[in-house]
Amino acid sequence: MLSVKKILVPSDFSKSSDVALEKAVDLAEKFDAKIVLLHAIPEESSIVHSYLGDKSSKELKKRLVNDTEELFKKQIEKVLSGRNVEVETVVKFGEPYYEILRLEKEADIDLIVIASHTKSFFEDVFFGSTTEKVVRRSKKSVFVVRQI
Repeated sequence: MLSVKKILVPSDFSKSSDVALEKAVDLAEKFDAKIVLLHAIPEESSIVHSYLGDKSSKELKKRLVNDTEELFKKQIEKVLSGRNVEVETVVKFGEPYYEILRLEKEADIDLIVIASHTKSFFEDVFFGSTTEKVVRRSKKSVFVVRQI
């Protein structure tokens, strides 16, 4: 039988991410599991870093983390209102799919619940989606939530 103690939910704070979090909360209640809510911020390019310098670049990262924590608070209040599920928030810098897969290992995740975003054919062909990369490379079960 499937044992689920930790559920990873990547979030970009979109409506689709809210729906995925709602599904994860339902599962967390059924399995008495903890939710690890992740937001991955793509690293700034070397061009941005060269213009800002070390000090300004560090200040920007700090501000991005603070802003993300505020967005987490709003998302948790909106989605988990009246629900009793433990949620840990994590902010990482890097390519989102890579950070999801890395945290899967680091945090001993049992299940990933991720939103499927609708992209254009052009974007899917040339860039692929974060969800697709996670599904193909994850060592754990991945529950893809589609917003209809």
